Amino acid sequence: MKNNPNLHVLLENLIDYAGLFPPANLPLDAAIENYANYINSEDAWMLGPFIIPVKKINELQAYTDLFLKKKPLNLSVVGRKSESENECIVQLKEDLEQIHAFSNKYNVWSNVEAFEMPLPSIVPTQDLLEEVSSGAKKLGMKAFCEMSLLNDDHWKKHLCSTLDAIEAFNSLHKDRLGVKSRTGGIKAEMFPSPEKVAFVIASCRDRDLPIKFTAGLHHPIRIYREEVNTKMHGFLNIFLAGMLAYHLNLDEERIEKIISDENTNHFTIADDRLAWQSLSITSQEMKELRKNSLCSFGSCSFDEPRDELLELSNRQEASK
Repeated sequence: MKNNPNLHVLLENLIDYAGLFPPANLPLDAAIENYANYINSEDAWMLGPFIIPVKKINELQAYTDLFLKKKPLNLSVVGRKSESENECIVQLKEDLEQIHAFSNKYNVWSNVEAFEMPLPSIVPTQDLLEEVSSGAKKLGMKAFCEMSLLNDDHWKKHLCSTLDAIEAFNSLHKDRLGVKSRTGGIKAEMFPSPEKVAFVIASCRDRDLPIKFTAGLHHPIRIYREEVNTKMHGFLNIFLAGMLAYHLNLDEERIEKIISDENTNHFTIADDRLAWQSLSITSQEMKELRKNSLCSFGSCSFDEPRDELLELSNRQEASK
């Protein structure tokens, strides 16, 4: 699979390993050992950082031997949730102090490369975004702000106001804040509709905001799954829709059609292109988008998305 240049660009550092989170909910022992095995495997190039809640970061000291004098432990740390801006800022400062202390003590074998900040269900002020950005920058971390996708008639207005605030902040700062958007969970109601996901992608594209996704993206193509009693989004649907949206300036309706598509025959994985029906993109065109716009997705499984995409690619190759 690595020999296919388009798959390589799509998959490189695509999957942030979130084994601690639902539905896997692995204990730290199992999750961290999985990650140590993954980053020393031939498929390590597909792997992003290990995702860990800030409250668990100091427990990692027990696993020094898994990474010391081997490949380092790359981390993306998730901050605590809050109900208000004041609470968010107080907790943020405490969380950053904890990360700073950990990094100073264990930087020989670990590296905290990203910080994921759940925003309270309010439109963020520039002061709050400054706290997130400057705090992450001091520790050498990229920062992603997790948005709330509200389930009411005003969800578009709230989302646009939040993204407008982040866009305004980024316009004045060299280090851009990214956006984190949820695409699933352990219950049917936690999966946003294709309309919502398409709106998020188009809105981030229009504001030039980096985006990463989290939850529910275990399968390459959208599919109904009994364990959640709903259709789960496909990560190939979403990332190909996103890259084509940026590259070809697709409208929301076309983005939604790609995200909604369950027909594997409409997706082409070839050496010279990735395509949905007649719309295609080359590896060279994808590189910049993957680097700066469509960053990664968090998954509690590394094997499942990797193996299912390989199976899909092999089936297409065999059918030629």
